[in-house]
Amino acid sequence: MNTTSHMQHQQPKDVREVRLNLIGFGNVGKALARILLDKGDEFRMSNRAVFKVTAIATGRHGYVVDPHGVDLARILSILASGEPLGGCSGRQVHPEAVLNIIKNAPGDAVVEMTPLNHETGEPAISYVKAALAAGKHVVSANKGPVALAYSDLACLAARHGLQFLFESTVMDGAPIFNMARYCLRGTRILGFKAILNSTTNFILGEMEKGCSFHDSIIEAQNEGFAEADSSMDIDGWDAAVKTAALSNVLLGVKITPRDVKRTGIRDVKQPDVAKALEEGKRIKLVAEAGFGGLEAGQELSGGCPDTFYAVVRPVYVDKASIFGQVNGATSCLVLKTGLMGDITLIEHAPTLTQTAYGVLNDLLEIADEI
Repeated sequence: MNTTSHMQHQQPKDVREVRLNLIGFGNVGKALARILLDKGDEFRMSNRAVFKVTAIATGRHGYVVDPHGVDLARILSILASGEPLGGCSGRQVHPEAVLNIIKNAPGDAVVEMTPLNHETGEPAISYVKAALAAGKHVVSANKGPVALAYSDLACLAARHGLQFLFESTVMDGAPIFNMARYCLRGTRILGFKAILNSTTNFILGEMEKGCSFHDSIIEAQNEGFAEADSSMDIDGWDAAVKTAALSNVLLGVKITPRDVKRTGIRDVKQPDVAKALEEGKRIKLVAEAGFGGLEAGQELSGGCPDTFYAVVRPVYVDKASIFGQVNGATSCLVLKTGLMGDITLIEHAPTLTQTAYGVLNDLLEIADEI
């Protein structure tokens, strides 16, 4: 008997099936689907988890529900051909139809991956609430619910005995929230400082090469760093949303992006960037939040909400500093803690795979609970 071959095909005991409803199926959703297709056997053997997608709802390409499991390879092929999934008379899927899927499709967890609405967080917040009310765990790749309604959603999840996880909302798959939850027990996070927006980082880098602000935006669009309308990035909204999300979860405050004092890079001129370089510095769009007057080693007492600050703005950083070495799509986060001092996380030029991994990691945590 070939013992090695037998062990490779032997199924582990107590494999848990986790039925997934995928709400939103853009680039991150497709990347997640590919991971599930490529690594499914590995998850079954190593993590004792089998993920079965029972519903997919897209924004503009219809939806599909199958209690026996959706054929992900076929779905990817259909969408690649430009054809809709069906499920409705047109391609557009109304939020009410999505809510109906969340409430009625068989599933253990909803994966919310719809586009960000930085003003209201809708319809994503309603989707998360509906999922929790239906007894389903939630994984969100959307910053909106965390930035605009984290406290309410976390309380709702706890009340139902469910998980509300969102690792990929900030810095893709980098384990920010998991590290805070599992590795920083017994201390407080007093604040953070970060470079969180790749578009502005790229634009400022192009301006250092002598390009004008306008030409740098065009180059960012050509390289895939910027959307046709890049105002969310340039005016600091993307960084403000991430700052609010980090603040709500890590610092225990209750703010929205509008509470973040925000200055984008629109008024930064090429001569400003050149002068900074001459002085051994660089201009970076930096997000920062914390409690005023607290130094590393001090513990926070009673929350001190009146001393809290959150700001996004262009600042001068030394070229030799950690932030001075952050280029392009790379992100950097420095956590200021009470007992562990400063902790720095750097994610170098992430791709969609890293973002999808953040979702997957949350799903594996949910699988442990089922």
